[in-house]
Amino acid sequence: MAPVRLFVILLVTGLVGAVPQDHKPSELVGTWRGTSTCTDRVAAPACNDEVVVYDFTPAAKPGTVTWKADKVVDGVRVPMGKMDLAYDAREKCWLVEFKSARVHSVWCLVVDGTHLTGTGRLLPGNETVRKIEAKKD
Repeated sequence: MAPVRLFVILLVTGLVGAVPQDHKPSELVGTWRGTSTCTDRVAAPACNDEVVVYDFTPAAKPGTVTWKADKVVDGVRVPMGKMDLAYDAREKCWLVEFKSARVHSVWCLVVDGTHLTGTGRLLPGNETVRKIEAKKD
């Protein structure tokens, strides 16, 4: 069988992966609303489920996005912080590592059209402590 024909057969049957999608900051830019829920209260006992609003804007560094995260408390947006994310082809998500005096975590966000999913994992143990579900405005 000719090599080109074999490749086409493998591609059509799913035995060869498709070309990776190009993830541009524009897929994240905008306002997203949803939830950030706790998934491991043993690893993160102080965790609280939250209604969230995320604003993503182009960052100064090419290929990156600034993530401004707010939680909604009594109908009012309360700022939680701001971070810059970049797409990580190995992890297949928009990724940022966050470190403060209280916590060291990594956030991984995946965009599928107008749907955003993600996780927050504690480091160094890699326990998933948050699950994000949001829709784009």
